[in-house]
Amino acid sequence: MRKALLLLLLVSQIAFAQNTNYNQLDTLLDLLYQNDKIMGSMTILKDGKTVFEKSVGYQYINDKEKKQSTSKTKYRIGSITKTFTAVMFFQLIDEGKLTLDTKLFEYFPEVANAEKIEVAHLLNHSSGLFNITADENFNEQEPTTQEKMLSMIAKHDVDFQPGERHEYSNTNFVLLGYILERIEKKSYGQVLKERIAKPLGLKNTYYGSEIDITNNESLSYYYEDDNSLHEAKQAHLSNPGGAGGIVSNPSDLVVFINALFNDKLMSKNSFKIMTTINDEYGSGILSAKKAGLTLFAHNGRIDFFQSMLVYIPELKTAIALNANALNYGMMPIMFNAINASIGKDIEIPSFKSIDLTSEELKKYVGTYECEELPFSLIFKTDGKILKGAPEGSDLKDLKPTEKDEFALEALGVILKFDLSTKSLLFSQSGESQKKCIKKE
Repeated sequence: MRKALLLLLLVSQIAFAQNTNYNQLDTLLDLLYQNDKIMGSMTILKDGKTVFEKSVGYQYINDKEKKQSTSKTKYRIGSITKTFTAVMFFQLIDEGKLTLDTKLFEYFPEVANAEKIEVAHLLNHSSGLFNITADENFNEQEPTTQEKMLSMIAKHDVDFQPGERHEYSNTNFVLLGYILERIEKKSYGQVLKERIAKPLGLKNTYYGSEIDITNNESLSYYYEDDNSLHEAKQAHLSNPGGAGGIVSNPSDLVVFINALFNDKLMSKNSFKIMTTINDEYGSGILSAKKAGLTLFAHNGRIDFFQSMLVYIPELKTAIALNANALNYGMMPIMFNAINASIGKDIEIPSFKSIDLTSEELKKYVGTYECEELPFSLIFKTDGKILKGAPEGSDLKDLKPTEKDEFALEALGVILKFDLSTKSLLFSQSGESQKKCIKKE
C-alpha cells in the first residue's frame, strides 16, 4: 500500500476547487461494476455530514438468491483494524495504564528482543519483528489461539533492531491486540465496543467471526480471467486479532476517522503523537503529502475483501471504500473520489481494447525520460503483449485501448504515444499529462 500511495501522489497535482463532482463519481462506480471491476460500497463525509453514498453489486450470491449491496452492508476491513487498535492504545496511555516506553518484555518475554521493543515501536512498525503472516506454517483459514500464535512468533529472530527503520509487520498489531486484552481483562471485541463503537454510535462495527449473511455481512469474491465471480475462502478471525479482525462499513468508518481528527477519541497530545509521520508511518496510520493536501490513510485486505479509509484535514473530508470483489486498482478509485470532492473532472475509462501484432508493438519499445516524473519509463514486448513500468520496477501488462494508446487499469494509468516525435503523454487517474521523451 505504501508504494502504491507514494507513486500515486508523486505523479499527481491537486488543485483546490469550490464545487464537487459526485455525479461523475457515481457514473465511474457504475461503469466499474458493469465492466466486472468491483462490487462494494463507498461513503464520503464532509464537515461531519454524508455528501456521497454509493453501493454496487451484491453482498452475496448463491444458488437461491443474490442480495444487492446497500449502505448497510458490512465488510471485513482487514488492516484498517490497526487504526482502531492504535486509537484504543492511546486511550490506555491517556489513562495511565501503560506508556509508549513500556517494554514488550512486561507482557511477552518469550518474543525476540522483547526487552528492547517498546509499545511505540509496535505502533509505528519499527520493532523489527518478523511478519508472522509470512511464516510458511501460517494458515489464516485454520482457527488458532494466542498460545499458538505466540509460539510461532517466538520462533523468529528480529529482522532489524527497534527504531532502525520502519517495516510493516502484522506481528506488531497482533501483539498489541493481545496486550490490550490483558490490560483490560476483556476480549478485543468487548473493548472495541466499549471504547469506540458504542460512544460513536457505530452500529455496524465489531470484531468479526464466521461470516453471517443473515446479518447483512458480505462474502468476498474473486474474478477469474473470463470475469466470472467465485466465492473466496474465509480467514478464521482468531488469526488477525488487533491486526485485521474488524467488520464494518463505509458509513461507520468515515464517522470513526472524522471523530479521530476532531479530538473525540483521545487527548490532543496523543493525537499529535499518533499522526506524527516518519517515512510515511504514523502510529496505526499512514500519510503522504502533495500539492497542499495531506492524506492520512490506511488500507485493508483480507480474503478477497479490500478496503481503504482516507482523511484529508484541509478538506475536512473522510472517504471510505469497502470492496468484496475487486478487479481494478483501489488507489485510482480513491483518488478519483478526492478529485470529485474538489470539483475536478474524472477521467472515465472506456475499457475497450484492440488487437496489435508483435511487430506493431515493437514500435513502442524503449526507455522514456520524463521531466516531471521522478523516474524513467521502460517498455518491452513479450509476444503480443506490451509491458511497461518505472525503471527498476516489475513490468506490468499494458492493454492497447486504441491506436497508440495503452492503459494500466490497476493504477489508472493512460499512455498516449506519438511515434512521429518519439514521445508519450503519461496520465494517472485523470490528472494532468506528463510528457516523456524516448532515449536514443
